[in-house]
Amino acid sequence: MILIDHNAKDVGFQFVIPSTLIGQDAVEDLQAYIKTDKNPTARIYPTITVVGTKPAPEMAAFSSMGPNIITPDIIKPDITGPGVNILAAWSPVGTDATVEQRPVNYNIISGTSMSCPHITAVAAIIKSHHPSWGPAAIMSSIMTTATVTDNTQHLIRREPNGTQTTPFDYGSGHVNPVASLNPGLVYEFNSQDVLNFLCSNGASPAQVKNLTGDLTQCQKPLKASYNFNYPSIGVSNLNGSLSVYRTVTYYGQEPTVYSASIENPSGVKVIVTPAELKFWKTGEKITFRINIFPFKTSNGNFVFGSLTWNNGKQRVRSPIGVNVLST
Repeated sequence: MILIDHNAKDVGFQFVIPSTLIGQDAVEDLQAYIKTDKNPTARIYPTITVVGTKPAPEMAAFSSMGPNIITPDIIKPDITGPGVNILAAWSPVGTDATVEQRPVNYNIISGTSMSCPHITAVAAIIKSHHPSWGPAAIMSSIMTTATVTDNTQHLIRREPNGTQTTPFDYGSGHVNPVASLNPGLVYEFNSQDVLNFLCSNGASPAQVKNLTGDLTQCQKPLKASYNFNYPSIGVSNLNGSLSVYRTVTYYGQEPTVYSASIENPSGVKVIVTPAELKFWKTGEKITFRINIFPFKTSNGNFVFGSLTWNNGKQRVRSPIGVNVLST
């Protein structure tokens, strides 16, 4: 079988009959060959490993995209990990068909089912280095140390045509396992914060009870969902100027100073107060304010920028996404 799919021509698939997958650009050559040869034949060569491919990484054409339609103030996805043509364990039952009798213990697989284990492994390594950290701190360390550029130092693009991307494609960026072990600053939240976030998004007392199993109540007054202490910053309905708050916890061995740098979204001015965070000891927390001043509407679309804290050793980056309805 010859399957034509330009978007997935370089992705490995599992077929039960001899098959190949080609892009649209090869179709005319193939058809011409078939028409001019009485006995057209094809040869499948052994695979080889190619290293140093550029540009890399790229977003897969089939990768899921944001925005988050349920809670659009939370930018999704969170993170990007390797997920195309991954050599992975495979159940022999999956290939133990009577027509072929060739069960295997491994396969080349693509999708979230491959990307998720990579991120899970990074989370496990972080936990082994920081046993006291909870899920929020681990997630923050993964997100804020990710990279948004490829190996040509350009913004990560989407295959197959190299189209431009935004945080709705790659989230906070492509995972950087080494950097995530020492993020410097983390955005933490606890179960009560999550509960308040759910309440601010309309969860009823009955729904809250179903989640908690008790009579835990939301704290009043409720915070707006964009003030949930998430490692990214999103405002889905921006009407005029607005202040967003975040709190970071320092995990380092010596006093340090982090300075803020801003990449402004199109049509928006962002100012962070204070612009410097001075820490004296590990575990210290500081709250800062992100002042957002829109001067142009975004026509129903999100516009993106970023906030980066830098102390000369660590870069703690958070994407900013806003949908400007009015100024």
